[in-house]
Amino acid sequence: MVKCDCERCVCQVDPATAIRVGDKVYCSDACAQGHPNGPGCGHAGCPC
Repeated sequence: MVKCDCERCVCQVDPATAIRVGDKVYCSDACAQGHPNGPGCGHAGCPC
């Protein structure tokens, strides 16, 4: 498990199932896209 590459996110993600953009891994589409509409990832306890 590694931390999601979104700066505001605290989620841990499995690199094998993560959403990848280049060499970065993300826990959700929202994080991978840089939160273009403002919402966070939606995971419990995450402030992003």
